[in-house]
Amino acid sequence: MDKIIDYLKQLDLSDVEAKLYLTLLQTGPASVRDLAHTVEIKRTTAYFYIDQLVEKGLLMKLVRGSKKLVAANEPKELESLIEKKLKKADVIQQELPLVLQMLSTITPNESTNTDVEIRSYKGVTNARRIYEESLKANEVRTFARIYNKVEQLFPNNTEVFINAFKNNKKLKMWEIIYDSDSTIEPSEDVLKTTDRYFYIFLPKNLKLNSEDILIYDGKIAIINYRGEKTSIVITSKDLYNNFKAIFNFVWQVMSETK
Repeated sequence: MDKIIDYLKQLDLSDVEAKLYLTLLQTGPASVRDLAHTVEIKRTTAYFYIDQLVEKGLLMKLVRGSKKLVAANEPKELESLIEKKLKKADVIQQELPLVLQMLSTITPNESTNTDVEIRSYKGVTNARRIYEESLKANEVRTFARIYNKVEQLFPNNTEVFINAFKNNKKLKMWEIIYDSDSTIEPSEDVLKTTDRYFYIFLPKNLKLNSEDILIYDGKIAIINYRGEKTSIVITSKDLYNNFKAIFNFVWQVMSETK
């Protein structure tokens, strides 16, 4: 079983997703409540991962009489995930020259300012503090993921952002959203509250290995509030300017593409 789980992880399934899928292959159709109990996770959490597996083509939702159930599709559906993985690898290889060129602008030369401070943090509380600090800046640029309410950083993300724009009249925020469920959009309440928030989506095949990357006030913050819950804040004028330039370039290209 461990061998199978390790293989499924190579197809970008999480531990929980792999366990849900394998459990349903063994038990047949089950209710979300029973499935969550078997895998030992909260039912609200199970809904999130079930939706991810349905999107990947590994699970289906059924209605039998008055019962709503979920069931595993045939294992041969894994072939479609392998095809996507191969296509993704091709895209990554094709875009490597451009990424290398962009990354080369980050490497400081002898004339650049080497005054750099790096701070590392652990835990969700520190991740929240970094975000709250960024929202006090005049300009914030972010590469961000959007999760459902179960996975979000604050108990009420919408309220935090609305208050930030109300309290900081100079705040402008641009978000490039990646690796997101296409059905999840930025909060309509935030969009109605301010005209100083802007966002675009990256293509599905472009992903980053962090929850959020914040670019603000001469700092680069790499936020991870899931998994190991580690965050890093780098204070560097040169690095900030380079990341800002890269962000603006991606924003311009994606806006023109859109």
